[in-house]
Amino acid sequence: RNPAVQIDLGGYLKGYALDRAAQMLRDAKVQGALINIGGNVLAIGSKGAEPWRIGLQHPRRPASMAFLELRDGEAVGSSGDYQRYFELDGRRYSHLIDPRNGQPANDLASVTVLIPPRPEAGTFSDWTSKPLFIAGRAEWPAMARKLGVTHALVLPIQGEAVATEAMRARLVWDEQNGPLRIVP
Repeated sequence: RNPAVQIDLGGYLKGYALDRAAQMLRDAKVQGALINIGGNVLAIGSKGAEPWRIGLQHPRRPASMAFLELRDGEAVGSSGDYQRYFELDGRRYSHLIDPRNGQPANDLASVTVLIPPRPEAGTFSDWTSKPLFIAGRAEWPAMARKLGVTHALVLPIQGEAVATEAMRARLVWDEQNGPLRIVP
């Protein structure tokens, strides 16, 4: 019972809010919209003849690291140590806690997932990015398979970025960020 410690489950609500907003817009017969709630994004329709195009924030630089075109019904969720964190003695600590050890997840800088159209795609995008982030560098591919995530982009704190083959096929990667390694 430490008043300085809080658990905030609000991060999971962004995806739910995406799905609710999308349903309201669809009910209102909106043909095209890009919904962005705290960096989690869901596409409805297209931007005229063009698909929606979003930038994926680099976790350490004030610029996009990649671009991604979204199709109708697709959702993107990201988790990382760059929006909510604290630093102590020169080390960054994520706000996401690893339930296996009770410590902040500290192996990755960011994870982004792309969820194909499905019921509750927004919720699923929000819900799946966090376990992949917490799983860490060595275990995120197995966690992605377990959760049915086929499109993932992972940036470790140190080392090169990694993406699934399916995600790499959809990304426009900025080579200034270094190589992008592919995992099956």
